[in-house]
Amino acid sequence: MDKTEQTAIDGSALELNSTEKTVEAVLRVASMALSITGLVIMIKNSISNDFGSLSYSNLGAFMYLVSANGVCATYSLLSALAILALPCPISKVQVRTLFLLDQVVTYVVLAAGAVSAETVYLAYYGNIPITWSSACDSYGIFCHKALISVVFTFVVSLLYMLLSLISSYRLFSRFEAP
Repeated sequence: MDKTEQTAIDGSALELNSTEKTVEAVLRVASMALSITGLVIMIKNSISNDFGSLSYSNLGAFMYLVSANGVCATYSLLSALAILALPCPISKVQVRTLFLLDQVVTYVVLAAGAVSAETVYLAYYGNIPITWSSACDSYGIFCHKALISVVFTFVVSLLYMLLSLISSYRLFSRFEAP
């Protein structure tokens, strides 16, 4: 067993190689870019026609999506910078903190995507048993842009699931259980 593995088992610190750092930073920057893209699409999503005006701010689900994407983009940037700037070896506390925050962001973004997907579904198809008709017949471009934003959010969710796997592997394979 080499010194790095022994140090990790002892629970004091962990060496990250440059490939690990680069892959993780790229995934975090990609999720930041996609979060910002989904956020901007949704913020600019508004329409006004004979039936009235509609904006993302009229629907709570879309306001949550914008907020969640903003939090995700900010965290992604800060964590990418932290990963690249962290001195090696990194401590068990730093690894646990990244793991915990990755989990939180994953679930926040996944929840935002799910609630927004439900809203988009209802906008496209309505709910006939309770006499809700499809809103996308009247606000088609709004629905299309909302759908695109939701798709970007689900891609970010997938990237964060991968990042969560990486951080959980780092934590649970290289450090002893408490």
